[in-house]
Amino acid sequence: MSDRDILKAAMESTPECLTAEQLESLLDGKHSHPHLAQCARCQAELAMLKSFEAGAPLPDEGAAVAWISAHLDRELEAIKNPARGRLSRPASQSSEPRESWLARAFGLGGMRWILPVAGLTAVAIAGAIMLRPEKAPDLQANAGGQAAIYRSLEIQAVSPVGDLQQVPRELQWHAVPGATAYKVVVMEIDHSVLWTSETKETLAGIPPLVGSKLLPGKPILWQVTALDAQGRVLGSSQVEKFISLSNSSQ
Repeated sequence: MSDRDILKAAMESTPECLTAEQLESLLDGKHSHPHLAQCARCQAELAMLKSFEAGAPLPDEGAAVAWISAHLDRELEAIKNPARGRLSRPASQSSEPRESWLARAFGLGGMRWILPVAGLTAVAIAGAIMLRPEKAPDLQANAGGQAAIYRSLEIQAVSPVGDLQQVPRELQWHAVPGATAYKVVVMEIDHSVLWTSETKETLAGIPPLVGSKLLPGKPILWQVTALDAQGRVLGSSQVEKFISLSNSSQ
């Protein structure tokens, strides 16, 4: 199975997945939902919703918005009443050649042969967009100049997996670039949570009290989720399963 198929399967929606309204109710962090502990898709959806709600503006975005707002204010009367704007012009102006929209937009007046650098750049960009071949846009993980964050990566679990001769003492997995913490969840076969913990290492020791519940022949599930420094989900492992054939510890 290719990495694309594995990622698609991990992020596929299930009937138990939370709705948009349920995810929105969890934004304030005061409430939680047991489904989040074992669903990478819902964790990623909630993380992206929090990022969208935060809505930090990009550099120079404020200047662009201010320019657009000022220009609309100047043209408000003409926009609302285009016919009145034409009728109110003095007769001396009716015979003059009309200025192009580019000249009016940049306030060039009679100096039509001078174009600001910004105007030339805008024309060049518009031409490039119209002439370029149709294809899907490239996705950039570091939009806005921020550090790249790759969401929904799959963590490779190491152990325990499958049939074991003894009860495991710890859970192990491979490191994820950019992760500063890992959240581990141990569950019953019905996904009810037995134990959860958070660590900065790529392993987590299983407490003796939890180990005593890992009975011989009893299937146990576990999953690990990687978090960045802001607590955002970078990725999760598959839900792994193991069965201890003996109640003695390794």
